[in-house]
Amino acid sequence: MLRGRNQGFLNLWPLITQAEDASISDEIDDVLDAAGELANLISPTLAAYLLAGLQEQLDKPVLDPKRVAGNRLLAKFSLSQQRQWAKVLSDSKIDVVFLKGFANGHGFYPDPILRQQGDLDFLIRKQDLQAAIECLASYGFGFRAAPLSRWGAISDASFMPFVTADGSCDLDIHIHPDCYPAYCSLTTERLFADSRLVDAGGFAVRVPSREHALLLCVTNTAKDKFDVFSIRKVIDAMVLIRVTPNLDWAKIIDLASEGNFLMPMRVFFLLLISLGFPPGLIPDTLLRPLPRWRKKSFRTVVRRFRRLFPGDPYLLQILWREWALCAEPAVAFYNLRLRAKGILNPGTGIPDGGPISVKNS
Repeated sequence: MLRGRNQGFLNLWPLITQAEDASISDEIDDVLDAAGELANLISPTLAAYLLAGLQEQLDKPVLDPKRVAGNRLLAKFSLSQQRQWAKVLSDSKIDVVFLKGFANGHGFYPDPILRQQGDLDFLIRKQDLQAAIECLASYGFGFRAAPLSRWGAISDASFMPFVTADGSCDLDIHIHPDCYPAYCSLTTERLFADSRLVDAGGFAVRVPSREHALLLCVTNTAKDKFDVFSIRKVIDAMVLIRVTPNLDWAKIIDLASEGNFLMPMRVFFLLLISLGFPPGLIPDTLLRPLPRWRKKSFRTVVRRFRRLFPGDPYLLQILWREWALCAEPAVAFYNLRLRAKGILNPGTGIPDGGPISVKNS
């Protein structure tokens, strides 16, 4: 099930994807080292949850209990900060749907603390952008002007982080659920229409339907080029599918086809299966083999996931991966044009007239 490091690397994923069947046949110190690497990538709190089945087989801690407790305490503080501003937004007259970690933590994890990491992402209609900025600016929020890539900020779905005056909480304002081509089918209005209310610690917030949440895991992972920054989205999808036996797969496939991201979605679910996720939980139509010319890049992605991302991929690898796995040709050309345009006229990622954070400028 696992391969020891004396044979090159140790694949920890079967202990996550097949926890009920996985057994330890390797040097325990190698397994614990790999668990520590996983915790570095996703957080000790989430790693401890995912490796609970492993912990039951051992008479020693998988992760340092003090490290997990300290991380959980930080996550509680972060969650309290995000809930404070989520309530401000929910109490305003602005329609809001929360996204990503905050939404997924409250939407389908047993405890939102498990998925508490990063920014507070939320979606609004474009016509409500100025009202949302003014509402939050009255509490001292400002946009963080950060170093940009050579082509500037090219996202057409969100902006630079909107941060509190003391830097304790970052908000990401979205006017589309995700970048092109996701919003061609998964539109803001569709996301609002199918959104659902969940409890956020004494008040209700709107989060995407589970079908839409799964689609956003797919599009976010493709946007992150199926590399290290996508690992939590892959885990989110695994958790979501396991706890949602009645997913509307027909709707999911139709939206991906309409939005021109069906091929990256196939790559996404083939990746899950390659990591040991049960194939019976995913429709066969999404698990058809990839064309031969895409397979080398796919094998590289699987290998990097299994080895927990040693080193950084070469730039040419990432560029080729975008064409081979992350986007249909028309979408890849669109992204190329965006970058070319950005090189000539780099965007700032800050709405016109948006307040700048003095602390982070």
